[in-house]
Amino acid sequence: MSGERSVPGSVTVYAPGSVSNLGPGFDCLGIAFTGRGDVVTARRTRDGGVRVASVSDPRVPTDAQRNTAAIAAAVVLGRAGADGGLELTVEKGLPLAAGMGGSAASAVAGAVAADAVLEAHLDRTDLLTAALEAEAVVSGRHPDNVVPSLFGGAVLVVGLDPVHVVPLRVHPDLALVLVTPAYTVETARARAVLPAQVSRADAVAQAARLAGLVAGLERGDADLIRRSMVDGIAEPARRALYPGYPEARAAGLEAGAVGVAVSGAGPTVVAVVTAGSAEAVGAALRAAYERLGIAASVHAAEVDGLGARVVS
Repeated sequence: MSGERSVPGSVTVYAPGSVSNLGPGFDCLGIAFTGRGDVVTARRTRDGGVRVASVSDPRVPTDAQRNTAAIAAAVVLGRAGADGGLELTVEKGLPLAAGMGGSAASAVAGAVAADAVLEAHLDRTDLLTAALEAEAVVSGRHPDNVVPSLFGGAVLVVGLDPVHVVPLRVHPDLALVLVTPAYTVETARARAVLPAQVSRADAVAQAARLAGLVAGLERGDADLIRRSMVDGIAEPARRALYPGYPEARAAGLEAGAVGVAVSGAGPTVVAVVTAGSAEAVGAALRAAYERLGIAASVHAAEVDGLGARVVS
């Protein structure tokens, strides 16, 4: 039809998964990892709004008001002031309710894909805000997964209003092993059991361990990481949600892990390892769960330094 507005093609974005907390870094420390992530393809449409055409995991809603990729894309669409709308397809490479930053990765990929296909050229702070708004709808406004998935690498969230993020260095001799037992832990449930208050002694000890962990990761100091990668607040309160974790943690440390902790709300366990020990540590963690009748999967990874990126 003469004068009809053309609709550009599509853009596909990959956003890596992330581990968070790592013991004392509750809600403020996260690391993007290689090998697993979510992929969102965005296409421009003549109709307004955002529609989710499909999601590879049928448990993830296609309702645009409850899908983090769509919520983030809608925020970007509004800020861009573009005509028309967007249609999304979501390929889930990350499991649900596992502590690997799945909802955050979808939100980040949705925001970046929308920005790219709209040619909006929003800055990363605007994209971060869009992803955080989406994450807040499904699991609360905590950026420790969103930030590393967007920016890549390891990050420390120093402030929320406004968001203040500090990139951290992880020594190149260090790697990650993620072991996911075959059960899920809903983030809302894991947050509901947290203590409303902590003692001064616990707060001071946790702060000291977080400082030690940050320094240990930067220096590659195995002894400092081992002594610091301990959570004295969230993990004890959530103990009943993680069957097999105490045994797995002990087995991982015995096999040579530098440190072992629950990732985010769990149940995925993240081990920091040195070069050459990933296979033994992963096998030890999985075997510990299996001895208790709990199947578990292992994913060995490096730190993903790139973050979310357009792949096609």
